[in-house]
Amino acid sequence: MLVSFANFVVIQYRLLIEAIPSLKAIFSNMAIFIITFIAAYMPAAVLIGWWDYRRGAVPTESALVAKASPYVRDMLITQQLSMQALMLYMKNKHEKADEKIQEALKILEKWSESR
Repeated sequence: MLVSFANFVVIQYRLLIEAIPSLKAIFSNMAIFIITFIAAYMPAAVLIGWWDYRRGAVPTESALVAKASPYVRDMLITQQLSMQALMLYMKNKHEKADEKIQEALKILEKWSESR
């Protein structure tokens, strides 16, 4: 992956910077271009990835998979219940956490009986 990223940077430098004289004056050598590129690329990639995760493909795909497969839907629900139970345990709310775990186990029992 690092090699492909380096390859991408070098290609951009050769095709974009060396072809445009005004950019060649700003980025006189490749080191300056690499530092500037990484400084701009990393925050942009993180923000785009976060946006895609929250509003893009991940919620849509999860919803479609849950509709298509009751097993996956139940596994997602039990995972969410387990995380809620863990948070309740961390807050010393053991009785409520136990209720969440029992709820998750009840869902999982349905699948263990069918096998």
